[in-house]
Amino acid sequence: MPPLDTDNLFRLRRAELRRRVEALPAEVETWRAAASKPDALDMKAHFSQLLALSVMVKALTDGQLPLLAALDQSTAASFGDDSLRVVKEIIRTQKVWDFFRDKLELRHSPAFNKQLWTADTIAYDCHRPVLKAAADAGILPPSELREPPLTYCTAEFSPATWVRGSRPNDGRAYQLGEARLPIPVIEVPWDHLENLWELCSLLHEVGHDIEADLKLREPLKEALGRKLQDAGTPPKRIQRWIAWQAEIFADLVAIRLGGPAFIDGLIHLLVLPPAQVLTLVDADPHPTHYVRILLCCHYARTLVPGEAPLEQHADRMLATWKDLYGEGGELAAFIADFAAVCEGLMATVLPSLQGHSVAQLIAFSAGDDRNMRSAAGYLRTGMNKPVAIRPRHCVCAARIAASEAAAQPPATLAASLKNINDKLMQLVRENDGPELRASDNTPAHKAFVAGLARSLPEDFDRPEASQ
Repeated sequence: MPPLDTDNLFRLRRAELRRRVEALPAEVETWRAAASKPDALDMKAHFSQLLALSVMVKALTDGQLPLLAALDQSTAASFGDDSLRVVKEIIRTQKVWDFFRDKLELRHSPAFNKQLWTADTIAYDCHRPVLKAAADAGILPPSELREPPLTYCTAEFSPATWVRGSRPNDGRAYQLGEARLPIPVIEVPWDHLENLWELCSLLHEVGHDIEADLKLREPLKEALGRKLQDAGTPPKRIQRWIAWQAEIFADLVAIRLGGPAFIDGLIHLLVLPPAQVLTLVDADPHPTHYVRILLCCHYARTLVPGEAPLEQHADRMLATWKDLYGEGGELAAFIADFAAVCEGLMATVLPSLQGHSVAQLIAFSAGDDRNMRSAAGYLRTGMNKPVAIRPRHCVCAARIAASEAAAQPPATLAASLKNINDKLMQLVRENDGPELRASDNTPAHKAFVAGLARSLPEDFDRPEASQ
């Protein structure tokens, strides 16, 4: 075999690098095509997400094309530097896709695919109806009717959200480099998939995504501060409430999405040592746990005034919480602010919402509450299967069913909980539509997604904290 001369070496290296650049868009296209097949029921859940990811990957790989073209003009002296620039860009883009590749491939795991599909479907049913209501009201243009969150598993205490446009980091480095998320992602603890009613937490996490997608952070802070000032709240407490605004908003959205069952789940998560529940922590964006549960119970009672089962549910949770942690001492002062907080965040008409309040975008009715309580009975007993129920209400019904099952003897409780878990997955499956979960695919939306290949200022470089 003749020796490889310099021209052939460079020619082959150019061809190798071009193939490597072209490989990633082809891989993403394979995923996108799989999500659009008529028989790919579960992958249809990711159609719009994969469409957005393909736009982002194309934006990144298109940036490599001028570097490939420059290789054609490279001299022997510059070829090493020029080819290294291409390699570094390939690695950077692969790292971006790798963040999503792992999460999508988990959907093919027999141990987790059904549970993750359930989680994705619940998150979609929380996110899409609110954004559609905003689009129908003229709040969002079609190009901003965006993709739902992608759920994935992690080893953490509780779920957390990285909102669209943020830059995930693992505490050491940004996992997408300079790129920003084109879709929201929600971390779910692995072990929560064993008790799927714990996915009530998704309602809170999607609340963060709704706030980000509707650009509500500053309007809500302003409305909250104004309502508290009008109510005569002391300035120091106003500062506390404003610091807690994002987490309180996500809680209140969750309650509107699923009723008081969300609070049941939150209580289970926050049964912690008294020092953690009753201590104000200045740096924590979450309300002090004691105050948080009391506020949620207060808001749940107002969802449907006069609806006795709902109000009684909220009262039982409040009594249980106070049995555990008492009357709260100095924290009880915050109770005086609850009405102003709920009005400021949920009932205030906002100019940015075209004269609507957040509550008007997230309907909750007495019928919703009754439907969930009826479905809880089915999940627990197998009798009186609901004809139709929203996926997000299915998980709340399962939360209620699990709480009701706790009264059983320990010998039968484990079997009852497994039965509730299995029936929940089936009920969500039966109440999800077969359509593609599509988003707007206009040039304006593609340009928005492609723009996320670049970084934003540092205040975007943080997650929406977990519960």
